[in-house]
Amino acid sequence: MAFKIDETKCVGCGACAFTCLFDAISAANDDASLYTIDETKCVECSQCSHVCPVSAVSAPEGYRRIKKVTVIPEKCKGCTMCNRVCKAKAPTGKVKEPFEINQEKCFKCGLCASKCRFDAIEVEYFN
Repeated sequence: MAFKIDETKCVGCGACAFTCLFDAISAANDDASLYTIDETKCVECSQCSHVCPVSAVSAPEGYRRIKKVTVIPEKCKGCTMCNRVCKAKAPTGKVKEPFEINQEKCFKCGLCASKCRFDAIEVEYFN
């Protein structure tokens, strides 16, 4: 599952590609008048859909928007995996101590939670 770009709506502005920190969006043709999303790279952070001026980007079926991502201190071992995978560097802390997630930096993709080996990151979704 990944976000999709409606080719009939896309105006080729490139805002989605510029915003994507995971390099999942690229020009689909030589003149960059159309963009496409690589499903293998998309982490469903939804940043592309927020910046699209013509609403050409849509969420996959069953997509649930993340409200908040937090570390459960009792479970966190301070392994740094969350920080290493986060493009925004929102998880911070000291090695072998519980990390915290800077909510100002976090763009709520949930990648850190999916990579945490200790199930120490909780994801809260909007209803």
